[in-house]
Amino acid sequence: MNIKDYIESGILEAYVLQTLTPEECAEVEANILQYPELADEIAGIEIAMQQFVEANAQEPPAFMQEQIWSAIKGDTITDKIDNKAPSPASKTIPFNAAASRPITWQWAAAVVFLLVSITGNVILLNQRNALKEQQVALQKNIDTIQQRETILAQKIEESKKVSDMMADPSTQTVVMHSMQKGHPMVATVYWSKEKGEAFVSIQKLPPPPKGMQYQMWVLQGGKPIDLGVLPDNMVETADMEKLPKQVMEGEAFAISLEKEGGSPTPTMENIYVLGKVPS
Repeated sequence: MNIKDYIESGILEAYVLQTLTPEECAEVEANILQYPELADEIAGIEIAMQQFVEANAQEPPAFMQEQIWSAIKGDTITDKIDNKAPSPASKTIPFNAAASRPITWQWAAAVVFLLVSITGNVILLNQRNALKEQQVALQKNIDTIQQRETILAQKIEESKKVSDMMADPSTQTVVMHSMQKGHPMVATVYWSKEKGEAFVSIQKLPPPPKGMQYQMWVLQGGKPIDLGVLPDNMVETADMEKLPKQVMEGEAFAISLEKEGGSPTPTMENIYVLGKVPS
């Protein structure tokens, strides 16, 4: 529990004024046992209340005392109260009871003051919580924007590498044509043999079925070598993807449809496109 927030909530003032429900009182008392500093805070509140009462004590007019007392007790005043001298009956009221009524008046003023203070604390706490939520939402938006900027910067850098590679006269372009009769498909590999870098671009391939992925291969010495699986979104976006493995030699490139995660060897009947490296 955050002790500072708990104290600032105004619940301890309400506890001192005995305006809490029995359940709320029990909760406060349990917290006092667990956090001794709350007992010190309550003692301070009681002292502050007493000082407030003493500092702001004002003797109300005699005719107002009966009206205030009746209002506090819930009585209905039917007799007209004026500024005349009190009736003989009122003189029979014991001195100590009469003297206690100004204190009740002062405590009523203190209760009003503290209730206003508690209400203000609750409003401020709600406003602070709302502000925290707005700050969290704003930070999420900032993080999202930063992530998008990072992805965009990576794409720009990748695009620059592709442009430089394609401008290099030593880069070879390998067009892979469909190996499935009646299903025209095509993809292209841009390969820099000197650097061992290769990029693949899909121009026309059907989306892979659920649980399946396209996998890239290079033929070296008549043996297919795995170059990794291709992202599914390449079919829709037609983005150019850099192959994760270096390719220093090869006679042909191919793409096959394999189970999700790839296969150690290509499924021959599922080779969709294949292209020979120009000699």
